[in-house]
Amino acid sequence: MDKTVNDNWESYWRDLPRERGLPVWDSDGAVTATAQLPVFRPYFDAALPVLDIGCGNGTQTAALAEHFPRVIGMDFAQSAIEHARTLQAGTTATFRTFDLTDADAARAVHDELGDVNVYLRGVLHQMPDEDRPQAAAALSVLLGDSGHAFAVELAPSASASMKTALGQSPDAVPKLQRVFRYGLTPAAWDEGKLDAVLDGAGMAVVARGEVPLHGTDRLPDGSPLRLPMVYVVARNQR
Repeated sequence: MDKTVNDNWESYWRDLPRERGLPVWDSDGAVTATAQLPVFRPYFDAALPVLDIGCGNGTQTAALAEHFPRVIGMDFAQSAIEHARTLQAGTTATFRTFDLTDADAARAVHDELGDVNVYLRGVLHQMPDEDRPQAAAALSVLLGDSGHAFAVELAPSASASMKTALGQSPDAVPKLQRVFRYGLTPAAWDEGKLDAVLDGAGMAVVARGEVPLHGTDRLPDGSPLRLPMVYVVARNQR
C-alpha cells in the first residue's frame, strides 16, 4: 500500500477513541453485512473461510461471524486491528493485519487457508489508481477456483451526495469531515470502473446491484446520512 495512504489510515485509527459508531461508515451490522446476506450468501460456499478485507474496527466482521463458521477481519492499519480486537472481543471472529496490494502476503494466506470468500466494502476506491491492479490480482489469488468476492464501492452519484451534505453548514456531518481532515478522500467511481478493475485480474461478475451506505452521521435536519453504493459478486473466470 502507498506509504502516505497507510500513514493517514494509521493516524486516523490511532487518534480515534475505541468506541462503536465513530467512523462515518461504521453502521450497525444489522443494516449492512447482515442485510446484504441475501445478495451474496447464495454464492459463498459455507465451507470456505470468509475474509472481511478492510475490516476497520470489525463491526461487519462480527456480523458475518454470526452466519459463517470462520471469519477473519483483515486491515493493513495495525491501529484498526487493535480497535477490532478490543471492540469485537466477544465474537468468534479473529483479526490480523494484511495488505491487499501485497502479492506475497496474498499467496501466503492462500497457502494457509486455501480458497476463501471475501467481503470487501469500500476498499478499492480508497486506493491510488496504481495500486488497484495489484489489489485485484491479490484478490484473485485469495479466491482461487471456488471462492467469491462481494465488493461494494461508492456509486458515481455519491460525490454529489457528499458535497450536498458537507455544504449544509460548517458543522454538518462531522464524522465525514474527519475523514477528509486525515487526507482520506472517498472517491465515487465512474460507471464500470469496478468491473474493469476486476476484469483486469481475470475475474467475472456474476451479480450486481445497488445498496445504501447507512452513515453514522446525521444531517442538520436530523435525518441520517445515506450514500449510494454499488456492489458486484465476482469470481475467477473458469
